[in-house]
Amino acid sequence: MDCDETFNYWEPLNLLIRGFGKQTWEYSPEFNIRSYAYLIPYFFTGKFCQLLNLNSVQIFYFIRIINLVGFTSYCEIKMFWTLNDLNLGNIANWFLFLSSINVGMNHAGVALLPSSLALQTVLLANSYILKSFKQDKESNLLKAVFWYFIGGILGWPFALALGLPLGIFVLIQIAYQKLNFTILFKIIGVLGLVITPIVIIDSILLQKLVFIPLNIVLYNVFGNEGEGPEIFGTEPFSYYVLNLLLNFNIVLPIAVVGILINPFIAKLKSFNWLLSSQLLIWFIIFGSQPHKEERFIYPIYSLIILSSSIFISKFFTILKKSIKLNKFIYYLLQFGFSFTVFLVSVLRILNLVENYSAPLKIFETVSQLPEPDNSDIINICMGKEWYHFPTSFFLPNQYRLNFVESGFDGLLPGNFHESGSLIDSITYIPKNMNNKNKFEKDKVIDLSDCDYFIDNNQLNSIPQLILPSLTVDKNWKLINHEKLINPDGKHNVIGKLIYIPPSLRKYIPYKVEYMEFCLLKRIKKDIDDQV
Repeated sequence: MDCDETFNYWEPLNLLIRGFGKQTWEYSPEFNIRSYAYLIPYFFTGKFCQLLNLNSVQIFYFIRIINLVGFTSYCEIKMFWTLNDLNLGNIANWFLFLSSINVGMNHAGVALLPSSLALQTVLLANSYILKSFKQDKESNLLKAVFWYFIGGILGWPFALALGLPLGIFVLIQIAYQKLNFTILFKIIGVLGLVITPIVIIDSILLQKLVFIPLNIVLYNVFGNEGEGPEIFGTEPFSYYVLNLLLNFNIVLPIAVVGILINPFIAKLKSFNWLLSSQLLIWFIIFGSQPHKEERFIYPIYSLIILSSSIFISKFFTILKKSIKLNKFIYYLLQFGFSFTVFLVSVLRILNLVENYSAPLKIFETVSQLPEPDNSDIINICMGKEWYHFPTSFFLPNQYRLNFVESGFDGLLPGNFHESGSLIDSITYIPKNMNNKNKFEKDKVIDLSDCDYFIDNNQLNSIPQLILPSLTVDKNWKLINHEKLINPDGKHNVIGKLIYIPPSLRKYIPYKVEYMEFCLLKRIKKDIDDQV
């Protein structure tokens, strides 16, 4: 979903596990605003897979299934168990249902991103906050603090803002003598427990004392002229509204109503104040920032679902009591609402799979290409489609991704240094890196140096290897092609938003314009031909 996931996380993880990968400026020792400590749990899973003789593509999916999907699923089930134990009506069932089919969770919960880790840990933290209202208040609040620290320090520092309401709540509890003030010293101890291994891991790998979360905050908040996140683009607040509507459909307005009303009508009003406060803080902080990306709102995805689940449960309870519906009508209304949300969500997920899965399919073909008989490196090149590269886990051992000029004027990733030890690769300072997103010529190679080339068949950039008819330049051979939605194409609303089965498209106004995402191989000419 996000090229930042590829180049800032999968690529350095590929370096740790396989010894090569693309390097962004953030990983240059000159800047140090990405933490290797965040990647260590996934590194251990990858190394375990290597002991099982799994290939690199299998390692990629194993990490997604175990570390990402697995942990997200555990966090969801943990919240379900907690809600169930508190006997809060049908909130637990609504939460698990909405979370399981949610479009946003479908990609945020499986992404190798610090903001996705924050999503997971924030959900765990809130489950322990809930649990503290029933038993072991101090112990469960400390566990909640721990998970906020994991999400904010190991993951994404800005996620710590979601812990502010809990901090205020703890201080209020101390003031009313419902908690002993010694909990503050225990919180400091938990903070030290989280920070220490992160600093040790990053300092060992980078061979100098570093605290990466601080560097991230300094760059994003206190960057100099021409630096900071704004240089990568700005968007209005409506950008987040539209993204959330796409991912949550009717669940989003329900959640907004829940933010405003749940603290007054639902059980455990203190928790609902904490929940609503977290959501409001996040919307205020990130809605006011000029630079906006969908992954910035990942940490609150599960809280949006929780807010809507609480309100939906309360709404149906009130409806049943006040209108005195008979059971058949009551359950029919519940089923109608559930089925509508289910259908729209699943059709949206299938739409994304149909329209955007071409890069994974093409690079699945790349992963099966033969290794050369010698030690030569094979160059897989990309031009204007560089941001659709999934990860070097799809490249055979002697294949490397390279870029050719395509009109993109920002800074492309370079290559991690491969000579020497892993520490040498990590501490090597690459040439021509900058934090101002300025293009550097050494990040591209000539097309003549490419053994394979991946591009779409639209004639809007060079090199023009592929015509719309898939007629290929005589020096190249078409290996595979898959349809990919054309961002500049003519689509209608239904075609862009939801999947319609092909058999029904003649009855429904469905229009999507695709382009072909193609894999080409250079044809090697023999000596006689060249003469």
